[in-house]
Amino acid sequence: MASLRTRGYSHYRWRTGQIAWLFHRLTGLALVLYVSMHVWVISSLQLGPDTFAATMAVVSAPLFRFLEVGLLFCVIYHALNGLRLIAIDFFGATEKHVPLFWVVMVVGGLLWIWGGSSMIGHALEQLSHGESFFPSIGG
Repeated sequence: MASLRTRGYSHYRWRTGQIAWLFHRLTGLALVLYVSMHVWVISSLQLGPDTFAATMAVVSAPLFRFLEVGLLFCVIYHALNGLRLIAIDFFGATEKHVPLFWVVMVVGGLLWIWGGSSMIGHALEQLSHGESFFPSIGG
């Protein structure tokens, strides 16, 4: 198998701008997937209150509580990096894109720890009360 370098990918140096670009695309994709799942959960209301309650029971499992911490990361990073991109594009901060990336990472990390800690606390509380980590589907 040919290496990335021999296939013409040697110009990617994976520096700050490339990493910020990749994270922005991946978090955007994750947010689209979340919105799709959210619409699916809400649409279960059309099938009646019992179906909605069963769907909510599945997505209330500790597994989904931990996944919500990942969702929080995606929302925070995507929003803060979007503000960084606005600063770069509209306010001439192109030469400051690297320090701005690290500001996004530090501020985002602090917000994520602050918000995620209570979310993880709720999941751990569920687990301490004997709930299964994985959702019970169909029963």
